[in-house]
Amino acid sequence: MNSKFLRRCATGLLLANFSTSPAFTQDSAVVDALENSARDADSPDSPAREYSDRDGNDGEIAGRVDRPVAKRKTKLISEFDNRNRTPAMIGDFYGGSQMNFRADSVIDRVTVFADDLDAPGVLPPGGSLLTITEPGPVGIFDTSLASVQQLQALFRAGSPIPGATLLDTINQNATLTTQQTIAQIQTQLASTALPYDIISLQQPPGTYATAVDGLFQTQNGIRGTTIYDANASGALIQGGVDTLNGGEDLDAFYFYDCVVRFNTALADATSGGVGRLKIAEGGSVLPTDRLFFRYSNIHNASYTNQGSNLNRFVPGFEKTFLDRLISFELRAPFVTDATTSYSLDGDAFTNGNSTRFGNLSMYAKAMLIQYEKLAVTGGMGITLPTASDVRVNYLDGTELLRIKNQSVHLQPFLGMLYTPNTRLFAHGFLQFDAVASGNDVAINSGAGLSNVGTLTDSSSLFVDAGLGYWLYRTNKNRGVTGIVPTVEIHQTSSVQEGDAVTSGPFQVGNFGGNTSIISFVAGTTVEFGRRSQLTAGYSTPIGGGTNRQYDGAFQLFYSRNFGQ
Repeated sequence: MNSKFLRRCATGLLLANFSTSPAFTQDSAVVDALENSARDADSPDSPAREYSDRDGNDGEIAGRVDRPVAKRKTKLISEFDNRNRTPAMIGDFYGGSQMNFRADSVIDRVTVFADDLDAPGVLPPGGSLLTITEPGPVGIFDTSLASVQQLQALFRAGSPIPGATLLDTINQNATLTTQQTIAQIQTQLASTALPYDIISLQQPPGTYATAVDGLFQTQNGIRGTTIYDANASGALIQGGVDTLNGGEDLDAFYFYDCVVRFNTALADATSGGVGRLKIAEGGSVLPTDRLFFRYSNIHNASYTNQGSNLNRFVPGFEKTFLDRLISFELRAPFVTDATTSYSLDGDAFTNGNSTRFGNLSMYAKAMLIQYEKLAVTGGMGITLPTASDVRVNYLDGTELLRIKNQSVHLQPFLGMLYTPNTRLFAHGFLQFDAVASGNDVAINSGAGLSNVGTLTDSSSLFVDAGLGYWLYRTNKNRGVTGIVPTVEIHQTSSVQEGDAVTSGPFQVGNFGGNTSIISFVAGTTVEFGRRSQLTAGYSTPIGGGTNRQYDGAFQLFYSRNFGQ
């Protein structure tokens, strides 16, 4: 009998026996050695040659009809490659809790009082506005009166007028200009028998507002916006005179408010502007020895009202133990344009972008169930507060808000990988993000920065599922050895509403209620030499609304596996 034929039969028996051995499925060198031996046994004119690929390529292409040798190799791939070469999930983007810093309050009010303004003895034509200017200065007063309408009511009722405290003076002329023409004012005065009709006034010179603004900033400590209240302001004719014929004395009352009014989105305090990390973002269901690097360009992240882009980088590694039954994984994210510092000028915000290190994430993973086509893993993740604090300053550098990054997150998870055949696979994760501690909040409400409470994030549930198909795969050790398109769906849901902290006119926290985000991901993985994989994908949220945290994210992921 032909010796080469006997060697070929012996090799086939060895392949059949070893293919059922656990050690065999973990040692690609054994696979390669046995297959090379089988190929060496073939001669160009051997009858057994008809069972191998005529072009000498041992790869698999979708749709090819299997021959006996190809079936044996398919079995080897099924036992060894189907799981261990499954690409990691691509993942989406989750920015964390929807944090807002807002205020809408009048924190101070003063009255500029220009008295004894004498109307000219001969009035201008009736179609003209009435303008009166006399030498200053003009006083700025603190009074309990909120409007000229309130003063009018007291005069008409004959009630005492509250006292006023002189706060400052404006070294400018005392002046008024009416909104109505002289004829319209005369008609108004004649239309009612009651005295002390209010004459509407135009806004006074800008120098009044400048002086009032300086006073507000000096006496309040909180940087607000000075707003002239036209509805509360006006002029009264002294003595309750109900006519305007010339020579009357008018008193002008200008009311100004110091208003703190803004509402801006802030970066999630527990991620330092880097965004939260889920295990599904580049995660492998199976314990794997690998090094990896992930790049994400997140478009229009909702960290400010105007939005900004993030360039995020996540290097990391995973190391297995106990014959690949358990593993430890570390991720160290950072961004080159984090938005964690903000400057407030009145009611407008500007952002300070800089490179920032994120929170360290660590995962312990263990194999729980392992069958021929199904594997289930589980474990625990922990996120440590190594990212930057969130700060808001006034333009001169005075700190207004600081949210310390102190929160620790515990993240138990389950992973599943299902490989019904040599090409199709489904994988996914179910992860719970439990908040173990809160973040201290300090706000400057006028007397310097002081602790005012603790913000506790809402816990979240992550559901991630993906489907992939090997369009091409080979068992060679060089070149392109696989092409795998994948699609994924990701659901992020908060299980409780976040809280808020209030101090004076300021509020900071999650005011949007529960979060529910669904993202769709599509991408392709190209494998090189059965050990290196390069994945490109794009993630986009489905739907809009206040929960939409970004417009889209381009993902690039490289993984290098070891020990297979």
